[in-house]
Amino acid sequence: MITFHTINKKVAIAVDASAGFFGLAYIALTILPCIDVRCPFRTPMSRVLWYPWHTFLFLGALCLQWIVGLLRACLGQQSTLLGWFQTLEDFTRKHRRYLMNGLGKSIVNHAGISLEDGDPMMITGLFTRLALGDKGKFLKFTASIPRHRIIDLIPPIESGEISFREPLLTLLRSSAAGTGPPGPNADVRKGSLLVCLDTIQHIAEAPVIPDLYFVRVHLANISLMRALWRDSDTTIRVISRSVCALIARQVLRIDPLGEAEQRWLQEVIGETSNRIYNAEVVVRDQMNLNSFVYIVLSGQDDLSTEDALCFKKTLAILLDVRTDPHFASVISRDRLSAEVRRMQEGGSAITYDVVDKLRSIFPFLKIPASTSPNPVASTRAASSQAASVPTSSTHAASTSAFSHAASTYSTSTPASSLHHDPLAQDKA
Repeated sequence: MITFHTINKKVAIAVDASAGFFGLAYIALTILPCIDVRCPFRTPMSRVLWYPWHTFLFLGALCLQWIVGLLRACLGQQSTLLGWFQTLEDFTRKHRRYLMNGLGKSIVNHAGISLEDGDPMMITGLFTRLALGDKGKFLKFTASIPRHRIIDLIPPIESGEISFREPLLTLLRSSAAGTGPPGPNADVRKGSLLVCLDTIQHIAEAPVIPDLYFVRVHLANISLMRALWRDSDTTIRVISRSVCALIARQVLRIDPLGEAEQRWLQEVIGETSNRIYNAEVVVRDQMNLNSFVYIVLSGQDDLSTEDALCFKKTLAILLDVRTDPHFASVISRDRLSAEVRRMQEGGSAITYDVVDKLRSIFPFLKIPASTSPNPVASTRAASSQAASVPTSSTHAASTSAFSHAASTYSTSTPASSLHHDPLAQDKA
């Protein structure tokens, strides 16, 4: 600095002002997290300053509390002194907790309080920062977010763009990577994974999915989704299937379909890429609908209220009645009834099991069970119920059913063509 002053005073003044400004900004960003843990900014020195700052506040409050306690002993139980004493006691307890937890844990603990109070800025800032650091803390924090408040606290779409792309992708990979037998962190994994899937489902439910390529390739990555389709938890299986069906609905409208899109659709729908490519959009939608209904319901126990609601919402979008997810209107009910009849009469060979579950979810359905279901589909569906991996075997059960149905969709493809079964290949 002194050298600059001897050479050129104007340059030296500019350098002094810039250095002073950035120095003050650094000091402010270092101090702010110590004063208020809600501050989204901090520096490496914040951790160093944290302990002397809160030690000073703790000891100061402790001395004041001792003085107020002496005054209460001398002057009696006055309401003013009692209020001061309780305030200082709470202040002392808070800063003792800050000293014991440190900066990082104090921020996470305060975020848990913010979840209840509804502080979106705090939650989104912490969500982004934790995604770059300790994955264990990130999963625990995400698992603590109430699922019914995800859209309010972490809005996945803003101004027509996907927000939190990288943190969301990190969350999906971290939580899905733990898919497997129950363990000590099973609840955390399941909680964070459900929050992640609910967020992705909200994106997939959009009338026009922003950046469909990114969503298909990364958020609906087929390797990750295969593991979720086989998960032991029914809710994870239903939501992951719903996500893929909703994304497939928009991918099917790409014209022309590229090889990557065809391979992805082949895995999701279970039809050969040749059939999907040659079919009209209406027929592609029917393939997608058949696959979703059959795979979710076949060989499964009765869906819980939560899973049934997810199934209804997805079905409403696939049937173009997204504004009526409860199928309360006559139009929506007639549309669903017509599609179920088409599945039966068109050779989709949905089994008694699937028809019964549709009736349990939609009591208004008056569709009789098929009198002559495909024996191969029925046999495989029955065997899928006894399989140890529910979704994998269920997908295999749909193989014969959909291959026969596809012959009614595209006259350019022989009905005898084999149905692609990616999960069966995986298993083999």
